[in-house]
Amino acid sequence: MRNLYADTVEGIIREVEGLGVAPSGKLTVMVGDVVRMSVAFKYRGSAMTVTLRGSIGKRTLGVFDEIAYKTKSISLSQSADFVSYTAYVDIPTSAISPATNYDIEAKISEYAGQTLVKIDDVIDVLGAPEFQNFQITDYSKV
Repeated sequence: MRNLYADTVEGIIREVEGLGVAPSGKLTVMVGDVVRMSVAFKYRGSAMTVTLRGSIGKRTLGVFDEIAYKTKSISLSQSADFVSYTAYVDIPTSAISPATNYDIEAKISEYAGQTLVKIDDVIDVLGAPEFQNFQITDYSKV
């Protein structure tokens, strides 16, 4: 019997700056950035290839509306003992509208019932560049 489960989503990374955020933190990205979602899990069972799916979206009344996602194949070795694995997917944010409090999910698609991990309100997506305190500080004859 195959036994597969996820321990945690380790973190998410804004690729542009290499900024890592712990699962309880909030990440701010610009539209077009790439979010790296890393996972860690233990597996024992037959050798197989599974699909990691990382998603960004909005959860409303318990229903997750997936807006952006990425998948990646992971090869798992046969083992009678639990073996630790780490993996990641890079999720482009170009399809996401500027807003706050996006949610994330990660799962092994073939074993979603055992592996689905959800973290709410952890990504803010900014749109157009913004300026603050722009002013003339001096003027003189040169």
